[in-house]
Amino acid sequence: MFRVKEEISLLQFLKEKTKLSGREIKRALDEGVCRLNGQIERFGSVKLKVGDKVLFRLPKHTENKVLSHLYQDPFLTLFNKPSGAVSTAEKGHYLVHRLDKGTSGVLLMARTLPMKKALETLFKKREIKKVYIALVKGVPRKEKGTIENKLGKKGSFHGQTLYGASQSGQKAITHYKVLEKKKGYALIELHPETGRTHQLRVHLAELGHPILGDLLYGRDITFPKEIDRLCLHAYRLSFLHPKTGQKVEGTAPLPQIFRAL
Repeated sequence: MFRVKEEISLLQFLKEKTKLSGREIKRALDEGVCRLNGQIERFGSVKLKVGDKVLFRLPKHTENKVLSHLYQDPFLTLFNKPSGAVSTAEKGHYLVHRLDKGTSGVLLMARTLPMKKALETLFKKREIKKVYIALVKGVPRKEKGTIENKLGKKGSFHGQTLYGASQSGQKAITHYKVLEKKKGYALIELHPETGRTHQLRVHLAELGHPILGDLLYGRDITFPKEIDRLCLHAYRLSFLHPKTGQKVEGTAPLPQIFRAL
């Protein structure tokens, strides 16, 4: 535990205290190993104040960021992406869509260029059905509902683009259903009709129930100490195979953190 004695950026403070390189520190911050006054802090650019308490512990073991297979045929693969892994094409594959780094779950990739184009067409036509699960702060008043507005860029926070309701933005539609009510939290099923950047994170925050661990859209919320990741999970992906016409469905088991609270 370090106590701050002068105003300084978190990155510079950790450089002085740990003797690690900036790259090593940023990688560690992404892993959620730093707590500022008891809360996880992932932004090295945040300004520290005199009296702040910083807890920084490098993980003994690097978290497994390997993508596992949920389904594969000669044309495509459904992977299970862990939280913290970046959406990049695996060897012999083409990336068709992306999940935020903090989001876990089903990620679709094509194994041939023609299949990549065919799958991208399915996404554009909204013929790929997606189901997400989120753990959120508080419990929505309505058991189910639809959030519909236009989303566009609204600014930035520590170098990351923020999105929000904007008349000049693109149409965004999310259907939700409360699966389970907890003390101060809720487990919610989400069915996005559209795929705007940060759509689910923004819609839930605007509903008044930000996703636990969301340091962009829930940065004013105090999260439980057990939460060390964005609690958003791409639970299921289903569509008709462009080549065979058969239904393809991949389901990624819900991570334990969603049941821990």
